[in-house]
Amino acid sequence: MAYRFGSFRLIPSQNTLHDGDARVLIGGRALDLLTALVERRGELITKKELIARAWPKHVVEEGNLKVNIAALRKVLGDEPQGQRFIATVVGRGYQFVAPVERETMSGAVTPPQARPPVSHNIPAALVRPIGRAKTIHDLLTRLSRVRLLTLAGPGGIGKTTVALAVAREMVALGEHDVWFVNLSRLSDARFVPHAVASTIGLVVHSDDILHALSNYLRLRNRPQLIVLDSCEQIVEAAAIIAEHMIAAGPQIHVLATSREPLHAVGEYVYRLEALESPPDSAPMTIDSARQYPAVELFIERAIAARSDFVPSDENAPVIAQICRRLDGIALAIELAATRLDAFCIRELLSLLDDRFTALAQGRRTAPERQRTLLATLDWSHQLLPEVERVVLRRLGIFPGVFSLGSAAAVAGDENLPYASVVDAVASLVTKSMLSANVADDALRYRLLDTTREYARRKLADANELNMVSRRHAEHFHDLYARVTDYWNRPPDTRWLGNHLPTIDDVRAALNWAFSAQGDTSLGIALTVAAIPAWIRLSSLDECRSRIEHALHRADARSPELDRQRMKLYTALAASALYTRGMVSQVDAACTAALAIAEQLDDEEYQLRSLFAACCGLVYSGRHRAADELLQKFRSIANGTQNETAMSEGSRLTAFAWHHMGKQAEARRLLERVLEWYDSPHHRSQLSANHVSGREGTRSLMASVLWTLGCPERALTEARRALVDAQESGHTLTIGYVLVFAFVPLALSAGDLASAEDALIALQDTVAKHGLALFEAMARGLHGAFLVEKGNAAGLPILFEALAQLEREHIGMRYPMFAGMYARGLLRFGDHARALAAIEDALAWSEAHEELWCISELVRIKGEILATHDELDPHGVSEALYVHAIEIAQQQGALFLELRAAKSLARLKLRQGKTAQVESVLSPVYDRFTERCEIVDLKESRELLASVHVASRKF
Repeated sequence: MAYRFGSFRLIPSQNTLHDGDARVLIGGRALDLLTALVERRGELITKKELIARAWPKHVVEEGNLKVNIAALRKVLGDEPQGQRFIATVVGRGYQFVAPVERETMSGAVTPPQARPPVSHNIPAALVRPIGRAKTIHDLLTRLSRVRLLTLAGPGGIGKTTVALAVAREMVALGEHDVWFVNLSRLSDARFVPHAVASTIGLVVHSDDILHALSNYLRLRNRPQLIVLDSCEQIVEAAAIIAEHMIAAGPQIHVLATSREPLHAVGEYVYRLEALESPPDSAPMTIDSARQYPAVELFIERAIAARSDFVPSDENAPVIAQICRRLDGIALAIELAATRLDAFCIRELLSLLDDRFTALAQGRRTAPERQRTLLATLDWSHQLLPEVERVVLRRLGIFPGVFSLGSAAAVAGDENLPYASVVDAVASLVTKSMLSANVADDALRYRLLDTTREYARRKLADANELNMVSRRHAEHFHDLYARVTDYWNRPPDTRWLGNHLPTIDDVRAALNWAFSAQGDTSLGIALTVAAIPAWIRLSSLDECRSRIEHALHRADARSPELDRQRMKLYTALAASALYTRGMVSQVDAACTAALAIAEQLDDEEYQLRSLFAACCGLVYSGRHRAADELLQKFRSIANGTQNETAMSEGSRLTAFAWHHMGKQAEARRLLERVLEWYDSPHHRSQLSANHVSGREGTRSLMASVLWTLGCPERALTEARRALVDAQESGHTLTIGYVLVFAFVPLALSAGDLASAEDALIALQDTVAKHGLALFEAMARGLHGAFLVEKGNAAGLPILFEALAQLEREHIGMRYPMFAGMYARGLLRFGDHARALAAIEDALAWSEAHEELWCISELVRIKGEILATHDELDPHGVSEALYVHAIEIAQQQGALFLELRAAKSLARLKLRQGKTAQVESVLSPVYDRFTERCEIVDLKESRELLASVHVASRKF
């Protein structure tokens, strides 16, 4: 029987597929799957049925089926979306959908001659090659096109396992004799030809074994696949014999495994990657973890070692962490899993700190080099020339990725020049001892964790650990110290690409510098140099703790350290402010920095320390004191013609004025600042330790414009500030924009959907980066959001936010949150507590001169009192509404004037004084030139419309 579909003709009895007159090269498993599908054309065939058909005596993973179906589709020309032959039934199986014609083969046709059984020495598989189905298929496909293929990769990654799996597939196809030659036991290259000859059964009666081997292979009537395993220690001899064998005839193929390429003529290299492990950030259940081959391998070997081991959601994160710690190296994972016979899963994870001891017990039947992880690395290390051994152990000092320049600076010395280090690095990459990756057009290198730990042991054994640690610390100090200008302006993309990946090196260098064997003065200097990087990474809490440690070790009696201490205190003031809130440490750091700056007559750092002090005053709600101190700041800035400082001072002054109720004055200042930012010659800001100046200015402008009654422009500024902040990735600025502009305005506008999305981002930012200064305000905004949605759960959240603001001495915007709390209590009928809350807000506002929202607070008090008697017979609420309108008019706060006028108009409507509603509300509403759909404008419009309708009825 033959089957025709499209241009294809399938003859199952001959195990052949033809496309027209040409035979299609296709693997035996794929052909079995195609036959099963074609024979039952139009039916759904389950995955289980297909696996049983193609692998009747084996237990295989579903990935093997997917790989072979993909290979079939490629052969048949199916497009991913077309599926004109094979359709996927998601979650169930596959279906052959093309029309099929059956034809009976003519009896006159001579059946194909039975092929003799293949010759091979491939052992049966004891374990399945987990996670390698696609790799095995790729290698089989490549071997159909190339004659010499080297499977390269570091020790223990699974090269032999994969090569044997490919060999078994070739045996199953029945077209090649397949021979596996183990070269790992050979230390003398002269005996490589003997090993190959004896493996394939060739008895040589000649001195020229290579010639005899070539003749034998040339005269074989069946194609041959020779697998040369573990070529690294006799790599030149392996290359020579591989070239001889493929030259013997076109039917000879060689698959080599080696930790480095053979560099033979006609060689193609396939780099075997580690098994994929779950990422550190992924939420982990056992089902999601088992999607990763490294985890699947660990679980299978663990159950084999201890039958009562049960993988679960509880231990899934631990298993994932073990696989990450072992770099996805198959051998290391297998060795770790077998130790579950003696340790529980969490004990095993902790033991990996000394992984060579923990993984010191392997299979007795394994080759000696694979019985322990240490033995595997010793095997590779012994094959290295001395110069490469030196470079490898010195590279172990790097905790992560590193550049070639850093490698040469740290590993080289007077006996090991730059060129020698470069050659050694290149050779270590070739030999799979070192990984090379291209990221952002920059080549970076990395040792696998296991190799790094091994190299550090060798470094200690060579008594070079302290020497190389010092060289490492000095190198990164010099690297960062060259860019001190980035204290004054944001790093460019090139700087970020070169420096941010090395922050782990800074951490490691600081740990050494402040250790008993280290150099304290170098540690202090490196801390100062690294501050811009921590700020750019938004690692403010780490920045603060590193600065505190450096200051603790810096001798205050040493005048030569004064300049460094000044810089440390200045950065400490800012980082402590944002990560700890208004603590005494902030004032103390500002005072200390300013004293040293004045002593050194350093006007730039006088400005920086004063700026940090003014920020502290503003955040604590002491706006009048901040305004007074800013006069001193502006005096120094003007005297030195420091335009950046003048701009920053104006922004902070506008911030204080806005909260003091000086809206028009604040707007004029902010317009000048934004104009300066738009000029081509500006520097970004005084210091990157604080919020980005441009986005901070736009956020403040949004708040001012909203208060002045320009809602459309305000929302535009807030959105623009948020987009720019998110593009910059500066966490502190993102939090600032969300807290002071975007979320409050979204809530005021009644845009609860946007407010909810922004709140999620804000809470995530605050939690991830420890921005304590914004924590209470984020909590307050969350509570206000819930109240606006009609959820009383927001009330206790708002109450706790107010308590936290008071506890942490963060006075700024306290009255606003107290007003929100009072409105919430009123909404849910708790009038007594609402009145107490609004009285507290008014008292705070008066005492701290935070007057920007006092009109709103007075209005809310009127609303609370009106609940006792809606008609307000004594005129108490009306007097409060009128007072709120007057305050808003004095401040030019049109938005707050509208709210107060709207409350007064509603009172008039309840009192039946309909004619007065329009006279109260229309003059205010009509002054709005921007009529976007914010809730207050919409409600005012509806209120006026209802009055017009009522008047027409009469």
